[in-house]
Amino acid sequence: MNNARQVIMQVVKRSGGATHSVHFVIDDSFVDRLRQLRSLVPPITGINRQRDLVIDKVRVRLPNGVWRNGAQVESHIEGSCVVVAAEGLFSCGGKDGKTREKLVTYAFPITRLAELHAERPTGETFYLRDGAFCNDEPASSPAGRWVALLHGFDEMRVPEAASDFDTLQGIPLRAEQGAHIPHSLRLN
Repeated sequence: MNNARQVIMQVVKRSGGATHSVHFVIDDSFVDRLRQLRSLVPPITGINRQRDLVIDKVRVRLPNGVWRNGAQVESHIEGSCVVVAAEGLFSCGGKDGKTREKLVTYAFPITRLAELHAERPTGETFYLRDGAFCNDEPASSPAGRWVALLHGFDEMRVPEAASDFDTLQGIPLRAEQGAHIPHSLRLN
């Protein structure tokens, strides 16, 4: 896996809870797939705006996303996914299997994620809160306090395998020709 890093996005819940988050690992391929998925979403134009049904998003599974409430892993989350919108934004979503409440993150620009991924030090964890990159926020700001709060949980660990998303159930994504993917990182 090339240039792998963890991303932690704040999860917005109706019932509150500042420490709800989703964690996943990205690499260069992940960012490229987000761009490819965006190209599948037709742009909103005057012609299709007049129609009753307009496809403006694509949703793909995020099976290795880790949903947390503070340090506790929430294992009852259903439908973990990434949603890519026509506007070039992505977000994560799921549903709490116990309460049936929708879990969503604020949308974040794909181009900004690609820029950060290319510019920031390899292995740096990205903290995304309220649709903004929080790593450089002052410690006294709400975003800085949120990052510090997440750092305080001892049990937080990077997932063992990359968070990959797939568009067809049961069919693994094809690797680049000649690229070697270790068995532990392959999709099942």
